[in-house]
Amino acid sequence: MMSVQKLLRKVGFGFGLGALLIAGAALGHAATQPDGLSLNPASAAPVAVNPVPAAPASSEFPDAAMSRNDQGDVTVLRLDGIITPGAERSFVDTLHALPARRPLVIELSSPGGFTAAGYRMIDAVLAERQGGRPVATRVRDGDSCESMCVGLYLAGYPRYAAPRAEFMVHAPRMAENGRMTMRSTQTMVERLVSLGASPAWIRRVTAEGGFSGARDYRETADRLTADGANIVTDLLR
Repeated sequence: MMSVQKLLRKVGFGFGLGALLIAGAALGHAATQPDGLSLNPASAAPVAVNPVPAAPASSEFPDAAMSRNDQGDVTVLRLDGIITPGAERSFVDTLHALPARRPLVIELSSPGGFTAAGYRMIDAVLAERQGGRPVATRVRDGDSCESMCVGLYLAGYPRYAAPRAEFMVHAPRMAENGRMTMRSTQTMVERLVSLGASPAWIRRVTAEGGFSGARDYRETADRLTADGANIVTDLLR
């Protein structure tokens, strides 16, 4: 594997972050389950706030734009827009087309999207890491990673973000009617924790109504780090 400094320079992180793209999947997604999480019973009364698509893609939910930039022996794959089944297919096809074990940085700017497509994209990233490909994720200054995007971001390791990059979690909702269910929300919460999100942070978000369906819970990367959320592992300087 190339040196840390060389890798960071190739993908534009700058010198001195002191983080290494870790081959394999063990560090970033241990299969832990939430401990003692209880979702707000008020979520039985759904509120449609920034609904997340859960229906087939349409002109209302255009596929995220994707671009691939090969920088020496590192690839940067940027996803910009809504996570849809079409975006999922393009994303997975691109992963499979990369040379074996070639280091990858996934750069994200997304309002979220289709939960089923997002979960499959997460599984594809974890499979790549399990197969030995180093995969990091990154959110740049001025960009945001929301809803389903947060799970995809968590699938990488290390996880870089600019201090003011914004992250948002909430209860997933159906595209057709803005409704949510306790089951889909619990699934989302469990998946976030299994990918590495701190159970204590999840409990705090839950207590503040972040998974109730009544609000979207937003924090900047520097705030997440200060809160011990274990969402962002390395702040970009």
